[in-house]
Order: sequence, then C-alpha cells, then structure tokens
Amino acid sequence: MEPIQWSRWMSVGNDALDEDHRVLIGIVNKLYDETNREDPVVIDLILDELIAYTRDHFAKEEAQMQRLNYPTFAAHKQLHDSLTRQVEDYRRTVRANRQRISGEEVFLFCSDWLGKHILKEDIRFGEYADGEAELATTG
Repeated sequence: MEPIQWSRWMSVGNDALDEDHRVLIGIVNKLYDETNREDPVVIDLILDELIAYTRDHFAKEEAQMQRLNYPTFAAHKQLHDSLTRQVEDYRRTVRANRQRISGEEVFLFCSDWLGKHILKEDIRFGEYADGEAELATTG
C-alpha cells in the first residue's frame, strides 16, 4: 500500500481542476498515515472532509463542463452523483461498523475511487476542453 502520488498523467490540463485533484489526493492520503488509520473518529472526519471537498470540486467541474457544452455532461454528472453516494454510503458503513472496518480498507477504497475517476473520466473531459480551446484559437 502506497500513498497516491500526483503525476503529470493525472493532469486534465486545467490548473484549477488539477489543484482540486491535488487537494483531494491530499485528503485521501491522510488515511495513509498509520495514526489516522487507527482512529475511527479521525477516519470519519477525513471522510467528511473528502465528501465536502468532492461536492465543491464536482460543482466547479460541472459548471465548466456546461460552459463548454461537454457532450457527455449528463452522464458525467450522473457519475459524480453516484460516486458521492458511494462514498457517503461507505461513510455510513464505517460509522456503523467502526471496529470491523480498518483504516487501510478505507484508504484503499478512497484511493481507488479517486484514482479511477481522475485517470478515466476527468482525463476525457480535459482532452475535450483542450480541443475546444484549440478550436477557439484557430477558428
């Protein structure tokens, strides 16, 4: 198990969204810290922080998608909503089963969730946004 490392491969080509992704990675990486992983109260607080920041980030990302008329906006928004519900459900599970769910499990779940979303879905949007910007400058 390793903390998430930001790499240029995660960049969506938008400084503000990339910075949000770095912050989200930082929040998830708090769960990598062994002291944090051993304290159910801290795990709960980190999940609260992750959910709050994710909602804010998703709202900004969705606004940009709408502004650029992203063709798969509705599907991406549904994915955002589903991912948020998934983490909220996981937080409920953690709260109900504090002694049976390890901090390591929470870290692995959150890092997998975040990594897949950035590397798959957000990169797609970044490529679209780059294409739109290029059209605007040449058109």
